[in-house]
Amino acid sequence: MQDEAGDETPNETRDGSPAEPSAELVELVAAIRRCMAELSWSYKVMGRRTDASSSTWNRWCTQTRLPRREALVSFAKAAPEVVGRHQLLALWDAAWAAQESARGMEARADEPSAALPTPAGRRFTLGTLLLSAAGVLAAAAGITVWMLSANADDASGGHAAPPAATSAPASARPSPTISCHGQSCASLDAAHTHCAGDALTSYSGQKYGVTIELRHSPACGTVWAKMSKTSAGDRVTITDQNGHSEEYRQQYGRDAHTLMLAVDAPEDAEACAIVQDRGTVCATQRGAVTPAPAPTGR
Repeated sequence: MQDEAGDETPNETRDGSPAEPSAELVELVAAIRRCMAELSWSYKVMGRRTDASSSTWNRWCTQTRLPRREALVSFAKAAPEVVGRHQLLALWDAAWAAQESARGMEARADEPSAALPTPAGRRFTLGTLLLSAAGVLAAAAGITVWMLSANADDASGGHAAPPAATSAPASARPSPTISCHGQSCASLDAAHTHCAGDALTSYSGQKYGVTIELRHSPACGTVWAKMSKTSAGDRVTITDQNGHSEEYRQQYGRDAHTLMLAVDAPEDAEACAIVQDRGTVCATQRGAVTPAPAPTGR
């Protein structure tokens, strides 16, 4: 799954905590930095000459995150001799494979142990059946509680998945939200913070069948961009007046949103959706999009 900031996959574990970067990813990021040093390119120059913003390159390199492969391809086109000599694309393939392997091992570790085979001739009693039914109902109740507690507007952007069912007591589970304000919220997912609670659509736009919204949390002093009715490959971006930006490339589903930027007012930022092979639509209309009235028959 791609991070809203534009990462190919989030550098985190399944429970959302930061993951230790692989040796392959560390080597890739070091090679990118060597290329930049050899070219005397700053992050600002990287933002101008490639298809990723300067702040996105800064995050990839300073937080040791896996970049989008397309961004490295555009880097290779801008400086083929240097990038080719450092074999960045081959290093990316190795880093991606290592990350996917680690995620697969983690997923397998989370799977319950296979049940022991039932001895031949064993008869299921009423008590056995009732206990099995109780387990199914408990799991269903846990999923229902999560669904009711999730923010219906901003939790569908591909950044968070429902937690696995667990028998741990509620007091042992982590809080579903994070408290922050201003810069302490920057690059966080609104769906994982209390910022989604008072979120409003300050600006919106519609084109190519896609809706783009600039979401604003007055309590947190943050904004983020949300696009709806989108397809895999579409991108959503939020940029403030100082050039800071967040970007997310849609991987699945129909909705997606970026991570947050800290701004004084929603007017200080712009939200846009880049619809693959079609064009760009930005949120320029004040407030939420008003649905067109349904046609009336005779």
